[in-house]
Amino acid sequence: MDIQLVMNRLLVVKRDQIVYIELSEILYIERINQKTLIHTDLQEIRVGVSLKQMMSMLPDIFVRSHKSYIVNILNLRELNFFNRNTYEAYYKNRKTALVCKDIMRNSIKSLSIEGGERI
Repeated sequence: MDIQLVMNRLLVVKRDQIVYIELSEILYIERINQKTLIHTDLQEIRVGVSLKQMMSMLPDIFVRSHKSYIVNILNLRELNFFNRNTYEAYYKNRKTALVCKDIMRNSIKSLSIEGGERI
C-alpha cells in the first residue's frame, strides 16, 4: 500500500483499489489495534501507515491530539469534557475522537469553546 499527498488530496493506492480523499473531508485519523483508519463523513478507509507517517505529510490543520488520534481542527463541531486531561471532540454525525487538553492548548491557542471557555 502506498499513500501520498497530491493537490490537497490523499491518494491511497491499495492492491485492488485507488482512493482519493479530499483533506477537507477528513474528520480525524485513528490508530486502533495496529490499524490506521481515516474517518470521513461517509466512510472509514483503512491504511497501512503509522500516525507519525501520516503527520509528516499532512498540513497544519491536522493536529496529533492524542497518542491514537490526529484531528482536523477545521471540522471540529464541539469539544466536551471527558476526564481531567482529555476532551472528546465531536464531528458531523456525532463521530468522536479524543483530544488531550495540553496538546490542544499548545497547538490551537486561538480555538475557543462555545460559551467563552478557553482550551
